[in-house]
Amino acid sequence: MAAAAWERFVGHRWLPKAAVVVLAAVLVAAFLLVRSERRDAHNAGVLETACGGVLPREAVRGLLPGDETWELRSDLDLTGPSGRGPRTLVRCSLDWGEYGGLELAAVPVLDVPLRGVRPGDILSAGTAEEPDWATAYRTATTQVTVGCPAGLLGYPRPVTRFRVHASLNHDDGSEVAGAAKELGTVVTAVADHVRDRGGCGGPAVKPSDVRPGPGRVTEDSEDSDGVPRACRWFRPGMLDGEKGDPAGPDADGVTSDDADACSLSVRRTKPENRYDLTAGVSSVSWRGPLLPEARTAYGAELAALSPAPEPKSGEKSYVLAVWAESSCSGARTLSRVRVETAVSALAADRADRVLDAYLASSDCRAVKVLGKVWK
Repeated sequence: MAAAAWERFVGHRWLPKAAVVVLAAVLVAAFLLVRSERRDAHNAGVLETACGGVLPREAVRGLLPGDETWELRSDLDLTGPSGRGPRTLVRCSLDWGEYGGLELAAVPVLDVPLRGVRPGDILSAGTAEEPDWATAYRTATTQVTVGCPAGLLGYPRPVTRFRVHASLNHDDGSEVAGAAKELGTVVTAVADHVRDRGGCGGPAVKPSDVRPGPGRVTEDSEDSDGVPRACRWFRPGMLDGEKGDPAGPDADGVTSDDADACSLSVRRTKPENRYDLTAGVSSVSWRGPLLPEARTAYGAELAALSPAPEPKSGEKSYVLAVWAESSCSGARTLSRVRVETAVSALAADRADRVLDAYLASSDCRAVKVLGKVWK
């Protein structure tokens, strides 16, 4: 009976061919299922180990292509105690295809060592060239700078900030559109990992703290209008300057953990004499470890502070410096504002207002004006 059924099956016009097709389909499906399960198991293992296992797996899994095999190209986690501060605290790269990949890194923010504490010294440090690993965040899809009040261990100078940045690219090398928001969760998780392992203290990082890399922002970046952040407090009207650039065309400014400085000039709208064409302002504040050095560098000037009566007339230029102590963002701060004009009465009348505007921009409280001195 079985032999007869087999003979009928073999002799059928299309049934054997159909059976072969079905069998082949089952084998292919089984092969694909096994390969998919192996790929999923492999990818899950990659997520468990990448970046020390701190990546939020569901968030990362939703960002990466599920039909690709992910490879961990580089992985480094140095946020534990160490005798020497590493350039990179965390680094990992998940790749697929030829160009696709998720790259993430956490690096310390190392301020350029200052040659001195005067405004020129601070401003010159702002032009120093930084290494590639320190500037990669500028073109990242998303990034965040995190405070570390307790300081990261292993560095010759205090390091109280670090930066986490991440980028996500398609297989063709183009950036994944709309990835910044989703990457915010990943960056936040890694930032908190570094903060906890490093014993930083301070508040936890929130997804709302994460921002696009400044090199990708065209309208809302802090320097998009050409004015350095350290000079944004100034308005030309403070010295009867021409309207236009809010801080003059030659504004130069630097902001760092322990100091900020600004130097600028404006064209006067109504000159009072042939020398009264421009007016200049410089501002500088010192905090933390730079306070003693600033007091030493300016010891003679601080000793000469007084109510500062107006100097004798007849000079081509007058310079008035005003000093103040305050608490800015919770840190004890020493500040100096320098006003230079061809009219002494203008400097004497406006110096206090310029100082007030400068300190107000930094949310400084408990202000104590130490005095003025003509230079």
